[in-house]
Amino acid sequence: MSSEDTGTGRVDAAPGPQPRSQPPAEDTGRRRDVSLYWCGQTASAFGSVFTAIALPVVAVVQLHASPGAIGLISAATTAPVLLLGFPAGAFADRIARPRRALVLLDLLCAVAIGTVALGLASHVITLLWLVLLCLFMGATSTVSTSVYFLHLRQLVGADGIGGARARLQAGQYGAALVGRLLAGPATALLGAAAALSIDVGSYALSAVALLSMRSLDLVPREPGTSALATLRGALAGMRLFTGDAFHRALGLFVLVPAGTMAGVTALTGPFLLRDIRLPTAAYGLVFALSGLMGLAGSAAAVRLLRPERDPRRLMLAAFTAAVMCSLLLPLATGPLPLAAFCASLGIGLPIFFGSIANVALSSVLVTDMAEEVLGRSMAALQVCTAASALVGSLGCGLLGDLLGVRDTLWITAVIALVSMAVTLPAALRAIQRGAEAEAEPART
Repeated sequence: MSSEDTGTGRVDAAPGPQPRSQPPAEDTGRRRDVSLYWCGQTASAFGSVFTAIALPVVAVVQLHASPGAIGLISAATTAPVLLLGFPAGAFADRIARPRRALVLLDLLCAVAIGTVALGLASHVITLLWLVLLCLFMGATSTVSTSVYFLHLRQLVGADGIGGARARLQAGQYGAALVGRLLAGPATALLGAAAALSIDVGSYALSAVALLSMRSLDLVPREPGTSALATLRGALAGMRLFTGDAFHRALGLFVLVPAGTMAGVTALTGPFLLRDIRLPTAAYGLVFALSGLMGLAGSAAAVRLLRPERDPRRLMLAAFTAAVMCSLLLPLATGPLPLAAFCASLGIGLPIFFGSIANVALSSVLVTDMAEEVLGRSMAALQVCTAASALVGSLGCGLLGDLLGVRDTLWITAVIALVSMAVTLPAALRAIQRGAEAEAEPART
């Protein structure tokens, strides 16, 4: 469209096509690095499924482990959090280059899993090997969880955590879906050693993706703070559960369900392989629906986490729904196809709602926490939930030996529902009081 200049009587020609504005180089580089991070985390999630599928098969089928022994192996994953959680959080808050730390952790995990794969191939594996591997993986996971959020915040900033977390989680669930479809048949046909070797390669790919990033890997840290002084301040992360009424209610809300769900997870393998008598080759297929559910939950979280919507209420609702759906697992009975389908729902639906809750929880915590105590706050959350998970894994393993796996699954699901009924009202009241306190200055 032309326009007339009334000052001169001149009519301007219609403007031609305007050059498309180019995004700043910094934004382009950031998007590239986020994509690389997504690729690395997705590859790692794909490989981790093979280890997650192979280890229960080795323990139950090859080593004939009892439910109590399975509970011990599961507890070994969470035990390091109790010992290393607070020091790891303090260490993470001193890390100036979180990306390098993540690369080192990936390489250490690749070496550990590769060692166990060699032990399997040489037929010298024992339950002790599996316990030691879970202890080591739990220790590295304790550090990497805190460093993960430091690096993600470094890449996208506090405001971009929700969307980035949802995208990363969706990629991990998608990779896990494909992995679950392949892990069972691969373990049955090629052996557990080959399945673990795939996980070794996935950690190597994750390390390569991190090394390929170009953005600055530097978190400003105050000089002059000694490691001992930082370690002494490790308990500062516990302020996460004492800072205000909502965080105190959140601590109670998470604690018992975390333990009961850990117990259910520990007994899922024996339940599927022994009670339902699911063939080894089909073991991973039962978890395939959980991958789809995780993808759907991650996509739903992006839509549900709108600026006008309180992520706290969304998180509480999603956690409650996840626990309620866990009742479907012990209901799995009857002919094998029907039992397997019911078990798939009992595993998949909690993951659907849990993926929504995880994205909402990430938004709440990263927004509420100061960057200088982010690592310690995440460590405090890990320590508290790991303590509950440790009790749940060991307790459910012992109950499984005494009462049977199915009855134990019923008991743990009921305990989780009762805890939700007790703590949910307090959490909602805390949210309401906080909203009223924020609205009061606006009215005055």
